Amino acid sequence: MTKKYLPVDIFQYLSGKVLGQEDVIRKISVAVYKHIQGLRSGNVLLIGNSGTGKTTIMKSIQQFYNEHEGLNPFRIMTITNANMLMDQEGAINTILLFKNLESEVMAATGFKVTAEEMKEYIENATVCIDEIDKISSKISGKVNPAGISIQQSLLTLLEGESILLETGLYDEDSKRKVKLHIDTSKMLFICGGAFEELYEQVYTLIARHGDERVFRETAQMDGQGGIRYKIGFTLKESLKLSDLFTYGMYPQFISRFSTIAVLDNLSKSDLKQIMLQADDSPYQYAREYFGSMGIELRITDDALDWIATHALEDLRIGARALREVFGRIIADFEYDPYQSEGITKTGDGKPILTIDKSIVANHLTR
Repeated sequence: MTKKYLPVDIFQYLSGKVLGQEDVIRKISVAVYKHIQGLRSGNVLLIGNSGTGKTTIMKSIQQFYNEHEGLNPFRIMTITNANMLMDQEGAINTILLFKNLESEVMAATGFKVTAEEMKEYIENATVCIDEIDKISSKISGKVNPAGISIQQSLLTLLEGESILLETGLYDEDSKRKVKLHIDTSKMLFICGGAFEELYEQVYTLIARHGDERVFRETAQMDGQGGIRYKIGFTLKESLKLSDLFTYGMYPQFISRFSTIAVLDNLSKSDLKQIMLQADDSPYQYAREYFGSMGIELRITDDALDWIATHALEDLRIGARALREVFGRIIADFEYDPYQSEGITKTGDGKPILTIDKSIVANHLTR
């Protein structure tokens, strides 16, 4: 009997791949569960700065499908940039999504697939569209005709419609053309974007008392025994659908998403955890690199603390800042690590390269 994966099972898997963002992962887990159960799942919109984990979430969902028994019908997935849905002549080309899915089916089956199987694979697919904020109806205060057109074209796909897909299937030594009617209502759509100006837009609206929302205030004691009030604001707590409409997303488009999830900016603790545990951590890549030379790479906690602190200075790119900061430190050691500072040997003679606070400080304060 095929195992039934519950939302908690999906969460357990995804949270091992995506560090932090537990609230968002819970919502994603419910959406994926509904999808694999054939329930009307609703689509998901992810909002968060670059580097907070949107693309990692998308890739982790695909890994979940691929690595678990019984989920073979759902393993077809595509991740596409929203701007790619318009060709060089300016024509909207949403059929590109289905051509991408068709290619994924062919690759997964070795081109040995029937028309019925092709239809089932595509209808059970998960479609991820990144940088969805770039199809806003206005950019920097100016009308964005391309964005308007793409939003309108995606509307019916997200809601569910029948798409005619012409494809070629292989029969032994020949290839024949077939037309498939694809029902998009069975597909799961996950869209994501940074929405870079949204934070300031909502903050300014509340600060100017533009509607009923107010800042959350907490009382704190100051150094003289008095009380001062600290204003608290997060987009996750304050966001309303009307803010997305003001941003330039059509109400009809946004209404196609049953779940809107705002990702948190990563904390220093999150960044340290990502450095040590994430599959794509620059530290883990560096350990593999030096390991190929017989050198064990280590990093001290205070050095890690410094790296995370410097990475936090660029909230626009989140976890990606770790790669830039750590890269500045480790680059000097890659050419001839045996002659580098920080090299020691264990009792059995194995070389160890330890990145400590002094090394980090030396490289980051040049």
